[in-house]
Amino acid sequence: QDRTAESTTDPSGARGGRLSGADGKKGKKKAKETGTPDVQKFKKTREFWLLKECVTIQESLPFVAVDALDELAFMKVARFLNMVGLLAEHLQVQTKKDYRFNHHHKYLAPTPQFFPFGYDVDCIRQARIVQEKPGVTYNNQEYQFAETLRTLSEKFLKDVDSYMTKIASEIEPRLKDDFATGLKRFKVELKEDLEVFDEMWIKYESEYVKAKHDILSKVFEPVDRLVTLEMMLTQAEERLDVEAKQALENELIRAIEQFARMLIPNLPPEAFPEDVIPLAEACIFYESKCTDEWLHFAKYLIKDYLELRIYISKIPEDRLDPHLKENQQMMRLLKNFHESVLAAKGALDFVSRLPRLIHAKTSNWMTKKVLEPDLRYIQKTAHLALEQAAEVDMRIPPLPMACSGLSSEEQLGIRSSPSRQRPARAHCRSLRT
Repeated sequence: QDRTAESTTDPSGARGGRLSGADGKKGKKKAKETGTPDVQKFKKTREFWLLKECVTIQESLPFVAVDALDELAFMKVARFLNMVGLLAEHLQVQTKKDYRFNHHHKYLAPTPQFFPFGYDVDCIRQARIVQEKPGVTYNNQEYQFAETLRTLSEKFLKDVDSYMTKIASEIEPRLKDDFATGLKRFKVELKEDLEVFDEMWIKYESEYVKAKHDILSKVFEPVDRLVTLEMMLTQAEERLDVEAKQALENELIRAIEQFARMLIPNLPPEAFPEDVIPLAEACIFYESKCTDEWLHFAKYLIKDYLELRIYISKIPEDRLDPHLKENQQMMRLLKNFHESVLAAKGALDFVSRLPRLIHAKTSNWMTKKVLEPDLRYIQKTAHLALEQAAEVDMRIPPLPMACSGLSSEEQLGIRSSPSRQRPARAHCRSLRT
């Protein structure tokens, strides 16, 4: 075991040659392994280092029930909880935390884990908020916590402090005496402690996520109405039920107007006219009777409407921040649509005096499915145009009305000369029945 040829370093930093004599025989000895063979083997596993880390971290852990916690303190607690979660997994503590998924609101970002496990420090953050404040505020409205939840939060935080201390205090003496009571017995006792901790954690967290889900259901209530109406409208379009389609369009627009006024300050006081989308579609149908400016505004309105509808239809998949104003794309689309409706009021008022569209038109109805390819084309060409002339203040070209039977180029005049636009009007009239 003696290393008779160790190199050494003198105070100046120069490395010396071989040692000889008595000094050479001293050498460095390998640390003697202690404990039974099972313990020696266990010391080489990841789980042993998790135990040591628990003891080390616990020495500097704050009391989550009473101490003021900064980010560093939360990081320490999070690391300890992570160690405990890994130990529980190793010892096969049977736990069921699917309530995290079941009570994660269907519109709340981010998408929840499908197989949640472990102990999230955010639960402690939220318990402290519940303990210190009577409620939580979303979108300038406060939602109250139940008094029972506040009582549970206070007890939960005290229990966390107690069990974090207990778990570490059970581990530390066994590390020092090489598991003198037996490694198998130690694991059984530790598993029992972790099962109690897990049960305590689940009891509180399950109550908290239910309460949070109830609050978020109220927060997302206007969003849910938009998503439901959009889905019903899509189904009506697929059935080609024109009467239901127009009725749902009107209902959706009223809900959008209310939602926009709730979120966007200083909107013009003007209310939306009746039959916004049926009249916008009528502008395209009665193209020969409308001015170019009216058609321009109607097409922008339909484009902004379609973009907003597509966004709404994807909310269950993409999710939202419950602080609704923080969803920047949604806010932009709402504002654009509101502006487009007011800008097109003159055109809508004019066609409202013409025969109703449902009595004059028999085919090529404007639906999301029909117009989506044209919208993607417009967005792509607009993106390319912006890249080529970034310094020019450009706006996305109007949406081509595929439902009128014209090509994208004919209806929008994209890459078309004025000589091609006039035949487009004649072609449009010839298609009407």
